[in-house]
Amino acid sequence: MPVWEHIEPHLPSVYRFVLRLTQDPHRAEDLTQETFLRAWKNRQQLRDNRAVRVWLFRIAHNLWNDELRRGSRQPPMEHRVEQIVDIKADSPEADTDLNEEFQKVLTIIESLPPRQREVMHLSSVEGLSVAEISDVLDLNRNAVKVNL
Repeated sequence: MPVWEHIEPHLPSVYRFVLRLTQDPHRAEDLTQETFLRAWKNRQQLRDNRAVRVWLFRIAHNLWNDELRRGSRQPPMEHRVEQIVDIKADSPEADTDLNEEFQKVLTIIESLPPRQREVMHLSSVEGLSVAEISDVLDLNRNAVKVNL
């Protein structure tokens, strides 16, 4: 199976993660595109197709860190992740309750320091293990557990 077939399905996950980092949908689109360009250029480095998701998150995180080092600043949290999440329940009342709860959770997550937000997103939204988060963020496993 060609490498691209292993990479492409992860586009939405990478975008969600980058949106969480940047808090800006336009910047997230740019960084997601750059992530996939870099992945394509370096596709020969991917040795295990099962690790492609973690590899893509790692590329995205490194690109974001490069931007921060160059002096780019994180924009204010005006754009929130719920803009790309569509939550539906069985009834309009349940839908409203579910969306209110979701808003509360997002508000709490967004109030966390950046590192904890990254770890929380990778764990709860993307379902990564402590070991995988450790690889993506270049942290030791104990640091990931502390941040969780």
